[in-house]
Amino acid sequence: MKNARSVLAPLAMVVLAVVLGAAIFISIKNAANNRAVVVAHGIVGSEKAEFFADPAVRDEFRKNDLDLRIDTEGSREQATTATKDQADFFFPAGEPAGRALAAKLKAHATYNPFFTPMIVASWEPVAHVLKANGIVKTESGTWYIVDMSKLMDAIAASKRWSQLSGNSEYNTNKSVLISSTDVRKSNSAAMYLALASYVYNGNNIVASPEQAAHVQSRVNAIFLRQGFQESSSAGPFDDYVTIGMGKAPLVMAYEQQFIEYLMQHPPNERPKGMVPLYPKPTVYTKHTLVPTDAVGDKVGQLLESDPVLRTLEIKHGFRNSDTSQMRSIWSANHVDVPDSLIDVIDPPSFETLETMIKGVDSAFSQQ
Repeated sequence: MKNARSVLAPLAMVVLAVVLGAAIFISIKNAANNRAVVVAHGIVGSEKAEFFADPAVRDEFRKNDLDLRIDTEGSREQATTATKDQADFFFPAGEPAGRALAAKLKAHATYNPFFTPMIVASWEPVAHVLKANGIVKTESGTWYIVDMSKLMDAIAASKRWSQLSGNSEYNTNKSVLISSTDVRKSNSAAMYLALASYVYNGNNIVASPEQAAHVQSRVNAIFLRQGFQESSSAGPFDDYVTIGMGKAPLVMAYEQQFIEYLMQHPPNERPKGMVPLYPKPTVYTKHTLVPTDAVGDKVGQLLESDPVLRTLEIKHGFRNSDTSQMRSIWSANHVDVPDSLIDVIDPPSFETLETMIKGVDSAFSQQ
């Protein structure tokens, strides 16, 4: 009996330890599964809607105890009408709108997790015509608009494609125009305004009311001559890829849109001859997240630091600080874009942009 006890006692202790361990494991697992998941309500620019709708993005936020609820609103509208009680965070496109919004809401911090340069989405035949006229050229395999002044002059002079020299590939009587969204509603058009005003101001950033007044009539014209303009950057880009160069030979777009489309479509499914033209200089759209509370802060911190989210940002076409991963992911998906751009200008301040946008609005109302 004594021997039996000496054998059973240690065995009972082992069984007890196993049972306790299992109980502890189940308790920890249940605690993890029952963690409070907080709703994170964000108001974002439409260009980021697809990113936030991605199930992988939503799942990663949920793993960090946040359940996303996203509404979309134009960047200018966010900057001018937002109130703290509307959302946990606002996420406009463009640093000018982000700074104005942060000042308006007295935000203690802002986050810039990713950015994208502006491009002009075009087609190889169109690029060849512009090359023949000294407006674009290729450098290391990338198409650049090397004479933005010459292109803007052609637009201002109401030139038609058929009037450009050496034009055998896009010989149409359509006006030379860059299609954009409505500058009164959309950041991508505001960035077009920033580039155009830079050119019209002698290749200098418009920095005063006097300079804005000097270029106003010329920037008005590039929007007035376009006809109907959509409020979201998705509209002109959708026309670009679905209708082609007959409808959209030159479209002001975010590089992110272009890359996101290529990432979602293998080479054999892409329209033939798509090409991004990079203005020299171009302007970056820095996506600026403005939190209104601790929940919004956590969203900003995760977008800047979470490895899974950083990878997903790149897969959706955004640039972030991880250049090597960016190059690897995009190259693997046959996306050929420059690693970096060095000829970049800052946009005017939000107040200066607002002055010029109001000028365009006034010109529309007088038509």
